[in-house]
Amino acid sequence: MSRSDNSALMTLDLKRSRFRIHQETLHKLGDPRYIQFLINPEEMFIAILGSDKPLTGGTANKVNVVERVGYQSVEFYSSTLLNGVVGMLGSIDFRYSYRLSGEVDAANRVPYYSMRTLKKIERRPPQNG
Repeated sequence: MSRSDNSALMTLDLKRSRFRIHQETLHKLGDPRYIQFLINPEEMFIAILGSDKPLTGGTANKVNVVERVGYQSVEFYSSTLLNGVVGMLGSIDFRYSYRLSGEVDAANRVPYYSMRTLKKIERRPPQNG
């Protein structure tokens, strides 16, 4: 994924009530200081609105970017938000994480993810040795 394309990735970690947004997606949004998650249950979409200041009338999440080698995502925790997403999907296995793919609208600083792109991520067994 490069800045020249408009693809976006996000992972839902149901076991830990965690949303992981790929740093490259945040770069395509102009590295916002705050984000707000938006859910459209009728259309089965989730979007992320980027902003440089806290958003009024909603819940703004401060983006805490950790600069470490090999660190490729930013994490947000919310069991309430995750329950809203799960409510859209119905039955889903909480033992797994799921990847969503979407597109970035750079002009409006919003990546859109269709819940129809949801793919289960199989956990790898621990390596001995």
